[in-house]
Amino acid sequence: MEREFSVASCYDLYENYNTPYGPPINHLEAFGFLWKTEVPFKIKAFGWRLLHNRLPLKDLLVFRGMSFPLEELKCIFCGHDEESRDHSFFGCLVVGNIWREIAFWVGKGDFLDEGCLSNFLDWHHFFDSQKVSDRKLDLVWLASTWCLWLVRNGVCFRKEAWSVNNTIWNIKTLVWRWSFCGKITHPNYSFYEFCKDPVYFLS
Repeated sequence: MEREFSVASCYDLYENYNTPYGPPINHLEAFGFLWKTEVPFKIKAFGWRLLHNRLPLKDLLVFRGMSFPLEELKCIFCGHDEESRDHSFFGCLVVGNIWREIAFWVGKGDFLDEGCLSNFLDWHHFFDSQKVSDRKLDLVWLASTWCLWLVRNGVCFRKEAWSVNNTIWNIKTLVWRWSFCGKITHPNYSFYEFCKDPVYFLS
């Protein structure tokens, strides 16, 4: 005789397949860091969706039943691999060049492309080690991923031209603008001054 459906039977199924009852603790930690960051609310919401892998990228749209010509499934940055969160934001060779330039700019010696969560926490802990203000720790990461998202959407929907160099400068500009959100410890500094030592002005 078949068992009737019940909430208890669902928990039994989860237990049997070792399915967690919620996000791992390191995800919860990352979400806590994210919501403290002094950036516009829509950027926090974007970061939350990115960490949750809930952005409408091609791999997820295909999983949900949408179909695309094969060429349109490719990453817009490199044109080789299928578009996905971990590839298009972190693992793509072209995007990696952008991350390395930003890492060099802030004095970060290495670059992780092991996935969204590990990348987020790596940058967070780097800025924490540099004594950056608690509410500015994830500002560079959010600015970088947001600019990559804007480039991606511009190419997909409006066939806009883009370049690595322009994207890097857009990220730096956004970090400078967002550095004025919330409590400011170094008022009235110019973009030129900020670019020479961003970590100092974020501290």
